[in-house]
Amino acid sequence: MILIIILVLFIFSALVIAHEWGHYIVARRNGIRVHEFGIGFPPKLWGKKKGDTEYTINLLPLGGFVRLEGEDNESKGPKSFASKSLWVKTKVLMAGVGMNALIAYVIFVWLAATGIPQIFPFKMPNVGFVQPIQAEAPKLVVFQVGKDSAAEAAGLSTGDTLVSLNGKTFANESELKAYTGEIKGQKATVVFVQGGEEKTREVTLGADPEKGVLGVVALPQTKEKYTWYAAPFAAIGLMWQSLIATVGAFLGAIWTLVSRFTVAETVTGPVGVTAVFGQVMKFGLDYVLVLIASISLSLAVINALPLPALDGGRLFLLVLRRIGLPISEKQEGWVHLAGFVALILFGIIIAVSDVTRFF
Repeated sequence: MILIIILVLFIFSALVIAHEWGHYIVARRNGIRVHEFGIGFPPKLWGKKKGDTEYTINLLPLGGFVRLEGEDNESKGPKSFASKSLWVKTKVLMAGVGMNALIAYVIFVWLAATGIPQIFPFKMPNVGFVQPIQAEAPKLVVFQVGKDSAAEAAGLSTGDTLVSLNGKTFANESELKAYTGEIKGQKATVVFVQGGEEKTREVTLGADPEKGVLGVVALPQTKEKYTWYAAPFAAIGLMWQSLIATVGAFLGAIWTLVSRFTVAETVTGPVGVTAVFGQVMKFGLDYVLVLIASISLSLAVINALPLPALDGGRLFLLVLRRIGLPISEKQEGWVHLAGFVALILFGIIIAVSDVTRFF
């Protein structure tokens, strides 16, 4: 579990650092002084100054940050963020969002070209020359193994492929349940693939269908891919549908929290991701890459929303000020502070929900 936590921390930190790198690069290219580019959060462990920027490594491994001159309107000099045009500020603020979206896009292109598991809550892109091709034959994959079940006794675990039972193969879980219902309580031979190795085990099936005869949740899985020239377009379709799903889930989570004082089951945070990451790894690298791409896209979407303290919220207030709303710098600061506190509370609530749900 410790290794899983370290790996998840690394993934989240890498995605956040990439986000901040986007801010850093665009700020530098537009003549804004960057005082510090930090990996992790203070206290500082190491630092080296090069030009106007100090590059630091900090104790808390929770991502990274950049400190721009004038980002809080404390400076109005020619190299400050505050002195730049709305267009330049927009580019700097949205650069982090762009980096996370780019990472998700590159992963989706790779998966679309090599084979992507069909685990999305929507259909794969299928229009014009963007046509999915079956990358492998469908297989029945184990998603859950019941405690003290015949499957557990046989050594089945999450991510295994169920090949046959008594020599019979099954297209879906319904067929499997129908057959095990006929031979409940009897001895059976189960063949499955685990870690790339085919195994054969003799087991005695359960006698109560309500508790599970074999004792697995097994779902048919396949992979589809696209031609090399269609993969970039398929990736755009995947990202667009994922974006809609992410926005809906996030806004739905806020509405559910405000109206019902509960956290929606479709929403999870870093704690929940850590809890399921070890299981996802059992399904293979493709599933891990889908998860990483989804996290990166979620970071992009959430940061782009016009919510206080986030990049989209900062840009939203800049636009309101530009069109004539009398928002003072002090008022802007209070709005972002309130938004930051609200986001922290929201994060704590989700973390508590994750702990309750998974542990």
